[in-house]
Amino acid sequence: MTLVFYTRESCELCEKAHALINLAGLSDRVTQVDIDADLDLIQRYGDQVPVILNEDTGEKITWPFTASQVRELAGSTD
Repeated sequence: MTLVFYTRESCELCEKAHALINLAGLSDRVTQVDIDADLDLIQRYGDQVPVILNEDTGEKITWPFTASQVRELAGSTD
């Protein structure tokens, strides 16, 4: 299972979301991607970041979300 955390530099909400990923205990299972490095990602997620995508299921969550929602997205509700 791969989670992708779409973010951008100097994003206060992204920092809060990253803290929730850590709280959920999933920081080692998340790949962080700066959307500003890719025009397609800017067009897709520019006004939505932070976004977390489960690449296996295609499900995603956008801000605001909780640590529980991050765990649920990852498929680990314990």
